[in-house]
Amino acid sequence: MVKTDSIEGTADGALWYHYDIDSDVLYLRLASAREVDTYAEETDDGLLLRSEASDEPVGLTVVNWWKRFGKGALPDSIRALEKAIEPWTQKVAA
Repeated sequence: MVKTDSIEGTADGALWYHYDIDSDVLYLRLASAREVDTYAEETDDGLLLRSEASDEPVGLTVVNWWKRFGKGALPDSIRALEKAIEPWTQKVAA
């Protein structure tokens, strides 16, 4: 049996995401800032990651993402998960 434990991809080539299904943690990061050293600031949505060098927001980590913000059972389709993740990429891009 094959079991997917995470999905990863990019949105519009500018944002990278990784969703750890087993731990229910969504990681979002500007693709251009994936290797940037960061510090975290707690927000209502999750941990906002800011660049140590510029203090600019570069990512967001959301613990218990589906439990807190999903609706119903976790989708069993990668496409459905990607569709649920897409609005979150807008939060980082803004």
